[in-house]
Amino acid sequence: MKNILFLSFFLVGQSLSTDSSKDLLTKIPAFINPTGTYLLKGEVKDSRIVGHYGELRVRLLDSGAIALCFYVNKGYPNYEFGSLMDTLSYDGSRAIFKPANDSSCDIYFVFELRSVGISQVLTDPHSGCGFRPGVIIPAVFEKTSSDVPVIQDLSVHGSF
Repeated sequence: MKNILFLSFFLVGQSLSTDSSKDLLTKIPAFINPTGTYLLKGEVKDSRIVGHYGELRVRLLDSGAIALCFYVNKGYPNYEFGSLMDTLSYDGSRAIFKPANDSSCDIYFVFELRSVGISQVLTDPHSGCGFRPGVIIPAVFEKTSSDVPVIQDLSVHGSF
């Protein structure tokens, strides 16, 4: 009797779990239009930005390509920064930047509906993907606008 009762609860639980998994999967779009502006806000202490901050602007060119401009800054004390502007292949939710002068690293842009995760993959631990050490860190930039942005060199931001 205990086995039958346990089996009943187990099967009901599996059924609920399977149904909710199907619902979750149907809510995740197969293609995300990344067009818009994304911001990373640094932490402010004593009127200084002490954490990383930056901006990413993306424009979908077609279903397989995006144009983007990217700026990131380490914040206080040295405010070291890096920027890039390029056209990248896009696979529906992901783009990869491969610096022409550094084959030992890639920068990944993984888009979600309201944010983008940015990270780098290094085969050489001394590589910075063309950026100063510590400028690129794994971070999530929040989408602040879905309007088509102006793609331009953001390195003139300096320290915002």
